[in-house]
Amino acid sequence: MYTYHHKKFQWRHAHIFCKKILYQFSSIRVRLTLWYVVTIAVVLLLLEGLLCSTLIKITPSLEHTTPLMMILQFFLVGFAILIFIIAGGYWLAVSAMRPIHLITQTAQEIGRMDLSRRFHLNRHDELGALADTFDEMLNRLESGVSRQRQFTADASHELRTPLSILSISASRALSQWDEPENYGQALERIEEYRRTLSIVQAEAEHMTHLVNDLLLLARGDMGQGLSGPKEVDVSEVTLEVVERLAPLAHKGKIELVFGELPELCVSGERMLLTIMMTNLISNAVKYTAGVGNYVLVEGGIIRKGEKSWCRIEIKDNGSGITEEHQHLLFERFYRGDMAHASFQMREENSYEDITSGSGLGLAIVQWVVRVHQGEICLHSTVGKGSIFEVWLPLVEGSHSSDK
Repeated sequence: MYTYHHKKFQWRHAHIFCKKILYQFSSIRVRLTLWYVVTIAVVLLLLEGLLCSTLIKITPSLEHTTPLMMILQFFLVGFAILIFIIAGGYWLAVSAMRPIHLITQTAQEIGRMDLSRRFHLNRHDELGALADTFDEMLNRLESGVSRQRQFTADASHELRTPLSILSISASRALSQWDEPENYGQALERIEEYRRTLSIVQAEAEHMTHLVNDLLLLARGDMGQGLSGPKEVDVSEVTLEVVERLAPLAHKGKIELVFGELPELCVSGERMLLTIMMTNLISNAVKYTAGVGNYVLVEGGIIRKGEKSWCRIEIKDNGSGITEEHQHLLFERFYRGDMAHASFQMREENSYEDITSGSGLGLAIVQWVVRVHQGEICLHSTVGKGSIFEVWLPLVEGSHSSDK
C-alpha cells in the first residue's frame, strides 16, 4: 500500500514537472530565445562547413590532422558564439517581456470592486501605449462603477421612504379591528380608510414614476440610442405638454405664456421628447410657484454653419439658481430646493405637493437631449429667474428649415 501511494506521489510530481516544462516552452521569451539559437546555429554550421571545405581544397599539402584541428577550432569558436547569442537573446527576450509580466501581475491584483490600481509604465514604445490604453480604460471603469454605486445608494434611499409609508399606512389600517359602536364611528372609520388608501395610492404613483425614470436612465447607461426615430414636430409636442400642465400651473398661480413657436421638425422619439418637455416645464412651474408668476415657452430656428437648429426656451421669473448649484442640477437625485429661494415656501406647506420630486427629471432631460444629438444650456440669475435652452438639429429639407 505504501509503495502504491509512493509511486502515485512520484507520478504526480513528474506530471507537475512536465507541465512546468511545457509552460516554459509556451513562454514567449523562451520561444524567442530558441528561435534565435536555432537560426544562428544553422547559419554558423553552414558557414563553418563552407569555410572548412574551402580551406581543405586550397591547402591539400597540409598534414591530415591539420584540417581536423581547424574544424575543432571552428567548432569551439562557433560554440562560444552560440553561447553568447543564447545568453544575449534570452536577456533581450526577458527585458522585452518584463513590461508584459508587470501588466499581467497588476491586472491580476486589480479586483472587480477595487479599480484604483494603474500600470504607469512611463514608456514611449508600443507597450507603453498599451499600458496607457489600459489605464484610460480603468479610469472609465472606475468612474462607471462609482456612478453605479452612487446610483444604487440613491435609488435605495429614494425607495425606502415610500415603502416605509406604505408599510405604516397598511399596519395602521389593519390594526383597527374593533367594530364601530354607532353610525358616526363607522363613517369616521370609512373616512380614515379613505385617507389611508389615498396615501397608499400617492406613494404607489410616486414609486411607479421613480421606477420609470430609473428605467429610462438605465437605458441611457447601456448606451441605447433612439429606437426607430421619426420626424417629430417639437412645437406640437410642446403645446400638448403645456395643455396637460395647465392645471398644475393654475394651482401654483403661474401663468404659462407662449412666445413665438414655429414648426420645428426634428428626427427622434416623440415619447422621449414629450418627457423632456414635461420635465422642463413642470420643473419651471414647481420652482416658480410662490415667487414668480409666469413661465414663458418659446422657440425659434437658428442657422449655425451648415446645419439648422431648433431652439426651445423655457424662461421663468422665479428666484433663480446660485452659480455653485447650477452645474449640479443635471446630477441624478440632486434637488435644487436649496438652490432655489422658493424652498422657503415649503415651510408654509402651500405648494409641497408641487415642489416634491425624485431629483431625476433634469438628468433624464440631459440624456434625451444628448441622444437626439442636441445641447442644453442653463442661464440663471438669483432674484430674476432661470432660462433653460434646448438645441436640437432640424430635419434637413423640412418645411421649417426652408423658412
